[in-house]
Amino acid sequence: MKFIRNVVALFIGCFLVTACDESGPIKIGFIAELTGAGADTGTTSLNALKLAAAQINDDGGIDGRMIEIFPRDDLKDPKEAQKIVREFKDIGVDAIVGPIISSIGMAMLPVINELDIVTVSPTVSAAEFAGYRDNLFRMNTTTRENARAYARRNIALGRERVATVLDGQNEAFTESWYQEFLLEFDGLDGRVISKIWINTDDTPLSDVARDLLADDPDAIVLITNGADSAKLAKEIRKISPDIPLSAAEWAGTEGLIAQGGEAVERMELVQAYDRYDTNPRFQKFIADYKAMFDEVPGYTSVLTYDAATVLFAAMKTKHPDQTLADALEKLPAQPGLNQDLEFDQFGDGNRDIYFVTIQDGKFIRVK
Repeated sequence: MKFIRNVVALFIGCFLVTACDESGPIKIGFIAELTGAGADTGTTSLNALKLAAAQINDDGGIDGRMIEIFPRDDLKDPKEAQKIVREFKDIGVDAIVGPIISSIGMAMLPVINELDIVTVSPTVSAAEFAGYRDNLFRMNTTTRENARAYARRNIALGRERVATVLDGQNEAFTESWYQEFLLEFDGLDGRVISKIWINTDDTPLSDVARDLLADDPDAIVLITNGADSAKLAKEIRKISPDIPLSAAEWAGTEGLIAQGGEAVERMELVQAYDRYDTNPRFQKFIADYKAMFDEVPGYTSVLTYDAATVLFAAMKTKHPDQTLADALEKLPAQPGLNQDLEFDQFGDGNRDIYFVTIQDGKFIRVK
């Protein structure tokens, strides 16, 4: 495909006078975890941004300016993320895409506001982000909507006593998710019988599995990333092969299935897109993504491509005397891969959500 030939432009920028106008390339900072246990969410997110930028560049760029991406690994470290934002300011980025997890978003927020850098996060969802006018624009539904949907589903399935485990390295997300789940679950006469924190750098997961099962719960809810959810599922299944497992939407990567194997069969979780949508726009995205990266896109790929869609649309339509933040806020609804995309007055987006279960190594939508 023609746009694939232009992917090199993402990294080398515009060095030839004939390739760019006098303003030079549009610089987009990208931040996510690109190494470590959660790297699959970051790398697939970066891939989707590369694809979106390559397609824009193939079409002549934005007002003749090519998109240049500056990827950075946040190392899942809040201080590193703040340092990267300041580096982006020195580079002169026009906007940032990312981060992926809410704890990094919380760390970045005061710095992007201080330095006045528009940031579009595909996935951060802690409820504490919502309802504020700032430089952070969010594509995702909050933990309030998602976690409460999990609570209602567990009650509907007769799971009235559940054990929970939370990732301490993304507390901004996991604690927010847990509190929203607890409020809804308690209101429906459910009972959370245990809340266990983990940090997989120093927590034996076999011990965690025994603690989760100690009080004979009806189900276990994993508020952890995909890699840790897979590891925990393996330890839990050694003790209780048939205990129902749910994982927070954060875990819903392709790596969850690859690493979890049989242990994650029948696990349920929410996804923020319909992977079986037949609309031509979504199907073309899947085909283009596979052609460029030789793999299927995951949920962070879909949400990042949507984030790039609105960001680049705002850059195209922005008046010379208009800020990018104002252009994003006033941008009419844009066609996304699964749904129309728009922000409210606080820069908050909203996603349709879909429950899926893992069957025969695939995510299958629950009817």
